[in-house]
Order: sequence, then structure tokens, then C-alpha cells
Amino acid sequence: MTDLIAQLLARRLLLVTGKGGTGKTSVAAALGRLAADTGVKTLVVELGHASVLPDLLCEGPPRATGEPRRDPLRAAPNLFTLRLIPEDALLEYLELQIRVRALARGIVGNAGFKRFLEAAPGWRELITLGKLWHLVTREDSRGAPVWPLIVIDAPATGHGLSLLSAPKVILDTVRLGPLRRNTDLVQALLTDAARTAVLIVSLLEELPVNETLELSARIRELGLALGPVIANGVEPPLDLRDAERVLGMVAKLDAAGAPSPLVDPVTLCASARYRLARARMQAGHLVRLEREFGVAPIALPWLARGVDDPTGVAALARSLEAELARSRAEVGA
Repeated sequence: MTDLIAQLLARRLLLVTGKGGTGKTSVAAALGRLAADTGVKTLVVELGHASVLPDLLCEGPPRATGEPRRDPLRAAPNLFTLRLIPEDALLEYLELQIRVRALARGIVGNAGFKRFLEAAPGWRELITLGKLWHLVTREDSRGAPVWPLIVIDAPATGHGLSLLSAPKVILDTVRLGPLRRNTDLVQALLTDAARTAVLIVSLLEELPVNETLELSARIRELGLALGPVIANGVEPPLDLRDAERVLGMVAKLDAAGAPSPLVDPVTLCASARYRLARARMQAGHLVRLEREFGVAPIALPWLARGVDDPTGVAALARSLEAELARSRAEVGA
């Protein structure tokens, strides 16, 4: 196991975020798959009502260990998934406190209580983080962690920052009481660089890179440790020496002799020039990220077959492992 992989897998909580559309869910799934293949029992958590991870990770029909919204699904050896819904986490918390399930359900289902929650900003973020703290700190009968590693498919940039900054907002306003004590525990977990790190996923395009730089600065301000930045969807270079001369020769070919419209000289030249321009753009953004962070990002390749099933996730996990092994990055540096 290489140093950077060991650093990541030594954490208890890895939060994967980034601009929407950068492939952070695929990267979170690949990171979970890599950890599980390394022998670490891993829980990959998605937040909200949409369920994507079972399709990405489950080998065969997913097998529930209980209620589908509360207990993890076994996806593969050492690998589990969980969909965390704030309303369900709140109900679970009330059941633990009140110890009467029917009463807890009555409170959560009460129309007045629902209106109160809608008027209370940040409760979803707090209950979500509280559930994550509970998962991290759970131990078995021997005192060992039930979940040695938890990977979170965190919300995209804006909502992700709202999630991560919620404890600080509470701590700045609440001085005493159970809410303060519980929030202290959550904040201690988030800001403990030995237990928690944030990984930002970006595409090598202007807007995602700009957002990555802004997001990294905000995460550092919140006191959280940053893992390596992950550049997703890096296209393979077009191995074409003296490109302009070659394309000039192609452009002179007789289109009538082309066996297919796909190899029409005009189409070929346009496609090649597009790929060359994309390569220059991506290379420029790679240099920019390396200059800003002091180390090259983890560059994951664009996969033609896509990442929409366990096979695609396994391919992405292999690429992630290889790039992490080559990297000089350090968690929290």
C-alpha cells in the first residue's frame, strides 16, 4: 500500500464533494471500492432521497440487512452502502431518546412539528452530521469500529459548504445545553485531521476549476483537512506528431472515396482539432491546479464505457489506485 493510499484509508471519514456534474458520486463509489478491495470494511453513504450507489456498487441483487432507509446494504465483500435521509435520521434519534417508537413517529408526523422544522434553518445539516458522527463512533462488542472507513458522497459545492459549516454556525450562537454538547462532538470529528478529510472532484474546465479553488479556501477556513484534488474525466492525448501537417494532408483527400461519413476528411479534421484543443485546455488547467496546490492533482481518465455499474466503478477504482500510488500529495498538506 502506498503512502497516500495509506493516509486516506487511515481516516475514519472521507467527504467527497465538488461542483455538480464533475462525477463526485462515481469517485466516491470508486474510493469505496478501492478501500474494500484493500481489505478495509467500508460504508459509502449517499445523502438525500435519490438512490444511485446500489446500482454502482452492488454485485447482484442488493441484500438489505433491515429497513432500507436505516440499515446499510451489503454491496460486495467489505463494501456497504447507505442512503441517509434527514427525516429518517431525525426519527431514529427521537426513538433513541424517547424509547417509544409510536410516540416518536407521532411527533415527526405532527403537522405543527413539520412546520416548526421547515422554519428552522440548518436542522437537516445538523441531523445528517449527527448521524454520521454516530456511524463513525459505533463500536462492536470488542470495542472495534463497526465502520472503520465511511466515504460520503457529499452535496455539491454550495450545499456541501452549508453542511460542513453548520456546526460552526451553531457553536457561534449556542453556549450551553445538549445542542451545544452534541455539536461540539460533531465539530471535533470534522476538524480532526487524523479522522476526517475532504476530497474535491473537478473537471479540467474553467468553471469547475474556479469553484475548486474557492471551495478549497472555504474548507481550510472551516478548519477541515483537504485530501488530494481529483481531476476527473481527463481525456487521453491524441498521439499525432506534426498535427497541422497531417491534418492538412487529410483535408486534401477525396471525400467521395471515404468508406463512411464518419471518416469523411472534413469530419476527421474537425474531430482531431477539437481533441487537440481539449487537450491543450485540460493541460493548462492541470498546470493551474498544480501551481495553486503545490502538487499535481489525481488525474482520472475519461472512460468511454461510462461509470454506471459495478464494472465501470471497478475500472475507475483501478485508475484511482494507480494515480494515488504515483502521487506526491499528502492529506492535510
